[in-house]
Amino acid sequence: MNLKKVFSGCLVLLFVLVVSACKSDGVNGGIGKATELDLKEVKAFMEDKKTGFLYVKSAFDSDSDKESDRMQLSEIEHVAEAEKIDFYVFDAKELPTSELYEQDTSKRTLEQYSGTFAFYQKGEIKDELDFTDISEDDVSGEVEKFVQNMKHD
Repeated sequence: MNLKKVFSGCLVLLFVLVVSACKSDGVNGGIGKATELDLKEVKAFMEDKKTGFLYVKSAFDSDSDKESDRMQLSEIEHVAEAEKIDFYVFDAKELPTSELYEQDTSKRTLEQYSGTFAFYQKGEIKDELDFTDISEDDVSGEVEKFVQNMKHD
């Protein structure tokens, strides 16, 4: 009789774990993993009304843009690991050149600008962290504050 109760309890626990893992969107309960998305996957992210964090790399090949992306991604990865969230990365070089200079965001594939880290809720930008407004020394603290605010809102 006790073995039957233990077995039933294990099954219930397993079911709860499976269901909770399936519901995880990486915002809470992630492992700090970065997932690269291509243009098709970014469009699907928006159309499927997903929730999560997205960093958009620079669309330009200058050394300073590459270095900024590397530094910002490093800080995001550090905070993501500490905060146990997963996030996405998209390389803006995949966007059509015409979109890079389009001011009307409704005509663009991605509303988010390159060199920014944004939180999407149901496929819409809830908030965006623009690194051009942040000094290099403050990046880590600002990313941490941004992630914590989005996780708890």
